[in-house]
Amino acid sequence: MWADSGIIDLRVPIAGDENKLEAILKDYNAWANLHQGGTLDFFKAWEGKIPFFDETFSSQIRADIKKQSSAGQSLKEPEDIFRARLFLHIAQNFDLQNNGLNQDLKLFDAMEQDLMKNLKGEDDALNPGAAAKKRFPISDPGFYMVAERLKAWTKLMQHDREPSGLYITTSRSVLDELLDKAPEIEMVIDFDSIPMHASRDETVEKWQDGLLASLNTLLTSAWPVSTDGMFEAPVVSGGDENVAIKLYIVAGETPYDFFVRCVGDNSPQAGLETERLRFKNTLIGIVEL
Repeated sequence: MWADSGIIDLRVPIAGDENKLEAILKDYNAWANLHQGGTLDFFKAWEGKIPFFDETFSSQIRADIKKQSSAGQSLKEPEDIFRARLFLHIAQNFDLQNNGLNQDLKLFDAMEQDLMKNLKGEDDALNPGAAAKKRFPISDPGFYMVAERLKAWTKLMQHDREPSGLYITTSRSVLDELLDKAPEIEMVIDFDSIPMHASRDETVEKWQDGLLASLNTLLTSAWPVSTDGMFEAPVVSGGDENVAIKLYIVAGETPYDFFVRCVGDNSPQAGLETERLRFKNTLIGIVEL
């Protein structure tokens, strides 16, 4: 929905073989439902292992690929890239199922709070949404198999011909994994309360433009760079929902070099030389509700 409304742009460095991918996913989901009770249970069972790189599953995928190819669909990309795409598809399905369960739990908790309020006749009950948030904290979609997710994602990112220098996640697990791999990372921004629905006035737009210019300076300048007064957030009016934003700099490394070092998988990158000319550093950030 965000992509359709123009809020975000979807980046797909590698496309093609979608019909084959969907066919294998359909077969895989049927297999998982039969043997493991569904994608959710199956995905959890793989924690600590690398799915689709196990010989049993590699053989199954090869058989599925051959089956689809015999039906007139040839594979147009290396098998390891195809497996990375397949894994990320299943990870996405897992996240969707997990999110659905969390939303159902929050809805149930809100109904329970409303029932207790009516039974007790309380006028000043806790906000149902706030109560549900306390009992059922927002889940981290990157919690399961974070290293494997990053490895698969990096395989696709390496083929992006116009890579970014700034990478943002909403997963604390992903950030912790990267911080653990690169302890030399330095924090450069720490906004603890930015309204999600801030009013669109001249002050906010000016701050946003200044923020983008400052980020570009950090990406293209030799570190260290003075950040005094660079990231002062404006006082703006908004709703009850705020986000926290933290940003870290990886000095002296392009995104390609940084992520390859983190996941230990050195593959050719489409825009490597262009990236090294554009960026001297990499920025990693997290947005938390």
